[in-house]
Amino acid sequence: MLLLRSGIAVALGLLLIGACSSDDDEGTDAGQTSTTTPSIDLSSSSDGAAGAGVYSPPVNGCERPPDDAGCIGEAFEGENIPLDIYVMFDLSCSMSCSVDKQGCCRRDDPVPLDEWRIQPVRDAMRQFLQDPASKGIGVGLGFFGDHDSSEDDDPEICSVENHSDASVGIDRLPDAAAGLITALDAGEPQGGTPTHLAIDGSCVYVNDWREQNLGHKVVILLVTDGVPEAACDANIELATAAAASCFDGGRGFQTYVLGVVANNNNSLDQLNQIAAAGGTERAYLTDKDDIAGSVLEALNAIRADATIPCTLPVPQPRDGSPLDYGYVNLGICDAGGDNLPTAYVPSAADCGDAGTWYYEETASGRAIQLCEATCDAVSVSEAELYFSVGCKRVDGPVK
Repeated sequence: MLLLRSGIAVALGLLLIGACSSDDDEGTDAGQTSTTTPSIDLSSSSDGAAGAGVYSPPVNGCERPPDDAGCIGEAFEGENIPLDIYVMFDLSCSMSCSVDKQGCCRRDDPVPLDEWRIQPVRDAMRQFLQDPASKGIGVGLGFFGDHDSSEDDDPEICSVENHSDASVGIDRLPDAAAGLITALDAGEPQGGTPTHLAIDGSCVYVNDWREQNLGHKVVILLVTDGVPEAACDANIELATAAAASCFDGGRGFQTYVLGVVANNNNSLDQLNQIAAAGGTERAYLTDKDDIAGSVLEALNAIRADATIPCTLPVPQPRDGSPLDYGYVNLGICDAGGDNLPTAYVPSAADCGDAGTWYYEETASGRAIQLCEATCDAVSVSEAELYFSVGCKRVDGPVK
């Protein structure tokens, strides 16, 4: 199965145990011992889910070499982590303005409907949702600012609970596209911009969703046309605090920011602050001369960035036998067809050069976490990433 990032292909594979074993077998985990090399069976499930089938070597011929004990393994195709994107969409009244205006235009300075800045954003969202490259991604939709601005101080309106219910629940594309598009088209810009409540409410929703869908990667996409203001005491400090709390140092959920803004340095700075606090470094901003095109480009980049597999599920034996974590390795084949040395390290603090990885406890159980340099390495065009299960783990540092 291939994952794409702006034309970047990352192949995921599971290399299963071959007819080899080590004289110095390692335990299932720290403090435990194993007397035999584990037997792994990741045969095909009845519904044909990924995780089965013989893996074909890449076209450049790169294959994982035998380890020091002569263990090679048998190659099988693996499965990727399901990606879910929860879109929190801004329906503040400024979305009724043209790109060169601010304020509440539908009330104070009306412009033709086809000039509202929300229209090209809807068009781009429609293309993204119907794009074949989005097939299989889960997408849900919530709104904020979708109430009359005269109610901005209403305690019920200005609550996290009021922003934690999805207008359209997360479901798989392409089947979910029609319902999402209908909801987007029906939204009416009319309120303020309580960004902190939008993020806090999104975090509540995606946390509940992931608890029911363990093993999924879930991210928040904030689509907004301005800075937090004019509703529920909104300000940038509350918004960044909400994004940082939801991200929780990498243990929670990333917040991507798509900003539909004109030449407004204050907006640029504040949206970048929210993205950085949410673990995604910077906001994606539109080109005022091509809103639809730049929104679509940003959506494609966000989809690709969120799909890069820096956190990977640990493959589990389908026969129910215990997995020996001491017999899990990572393999990387660079764009030139050469294998890069890889090694396990105990924690993120021990990460070094490309090739290092560690285990991390997540809401859905133990996962393989690539160190930053390793994630960068597998994001290079034509680089490939493998799981290897069955040969004794190579411990770091990388030599």
